[in-house]
Amino acid sequence: MLIALLLAVTLDDATGATSSPAIEPVPVATSAATSPMPAPLRGLVLAPAAPQDQDTQRPRGLRFVWRDHPSIRAGRNLRLDLRLKIQQDGRNPGDEPDDDFEPWELQRFRAGIDGELFRKIQFSIEREFTERLNVDESGTPQKSQWKDLWVEANIDNTFQVRLGKFKVPFGLDQVSGESELDFIYRSLGGDYLSPGRDIGVEVHGRFFDRGLNYWFGGFQQDGENSRSRRVAGGDRTYAGRLTTVPFRKWPVLGEAEVGGSFATTELSDASLLPNGLRGRTVMSQYTFFDPVFVKGTRRRYGVELDWIKNHLGVRAEYMLASDTRTDQGLADQDLSNARSQAYYVSGIWVLTGEKLTRPVEARNGGLGRGGIGAISLTARYDRIKFDSKVGQDTPFRNSRAETIFPNGDKVVTLGLQYFANRFVKIQLNGIREQVDDIERSPTLDGAAFWSTAVRFQLTL
Repeated sequence: MLIALLLAVTLDDATGATSSPAIEPVPVATSAATSPMPAPLRGLVLAPAAPQDQDTQRPRGLRFVWRDHPSIRAGRNLRLDLRLKIQQDGRNPGDEPDDDFEPWELQRFRAGIDGELFRKIQFSIEREFTERLNVDESGTPQKSQWKDLWVEANIDNTFQVRLGKFKVPFGLDQVSGESELDFIYRSLGGDYLSPGRDIGVEVHGRFFDRGLNYWFGGFQQDGENSRSRRVAGGDRTYAGRLTTVPFRKWPVLGEAEVGGSFATTELSDASLLPNGLRGRTVMSQYTFFDPVFVKGTRRRYGVELDWIKNHLGVRAEYMLASDTRTDQGLADQDLSNARSQAYYVSGIWVLTGEKLTRPVEARNGGLGRGGIGAISLTARYDRIKFDSKVGQDTPFRNSRAETIFPNGDKVVTLGLQYFANRFVKIQLNGIREQVDDIERSPTLDGAAFWSTAVRFQLTL
């Protein structure tokens, strides 16, 4: 990672020299009698500028530039941004993980291309080459290594159509990109109640200078977060998300963005695997709530808040999922709905005084360009709970109980972030976690436990 850090600093220095060179005067022989120039300027003419596109004022033809990302451009007719994301994690779990738990590993190596054609067609291709966060007991990834794989028609700012594989529009934490996260790990609700990526089609757009934004789509299934080798997940899903900035005229609330999400999913029992939602601990991914068998409809609801004021920020979210269980009990009678609830409240403070953006932009360009980088403190309280509506029977822990014995997890995360420059970020998190049900806790006595994690992230 030290090599990667030095590389990033070098690359950051190189970006400062990517702008077009200034036009310099070139000496030529000329007659003083015929020259229209003033005497002090005689003997000099300006070198001809490179051919320009009249409507864009940019050089014609393909060229390589490096601004936020390495990029190939051809005026405004073509843009290809090359992306690379590397994450190296060091982890110390406080519970008792599996024997093959790796305390230090290359957690992510992701490469991709974002592109645009004629300012109307956008596309994204992104693939993971080594992901260790979502693997089963054999080390096989539980999610597809292909991440974003979509094409979009930008008809107008108010109406755009996307087709392919991308994130289902549900939940603030889940739809935020890796570089926009204030913590190493997403919230439990973001990981296990939000759907994640799936194949589908979506329309989205914005109004009133981004004061009102919407997304609505239909998908083949209910996202990769709901499926694994041991969980069937749901089927056809429709989802939508709406955000607005209603307090722009209020000095304190300012650009606070509030929103809501919903999703509805068809549930079938065609598979022998359970298809309900599950709960796992943050780092070791110990399963404290096994998925139950559900059939009928899964409905998800969510509300969110994202507030930023100068160098301070607050995010909060609440999610509720309800699964019907028709024909699941003895003699195929209906059982009470299975429920999942999650919420979190998080805060961030940029200690070095930069205005809060995600990611934070270090003052003076950061390390290697005259600055020292930016530092922020973060904190989050995170809660998730699984149960069912109360039935007539005594609560039990098995997957076909009429009343499901509840269980949940409470997590407090304290963090420190260092933004060396636009490419390098280092995060340190301390995580306190406690599972509600002693019999399904990773610790013998159900006591709380602490975990620590450090992440080195290089993003190009």
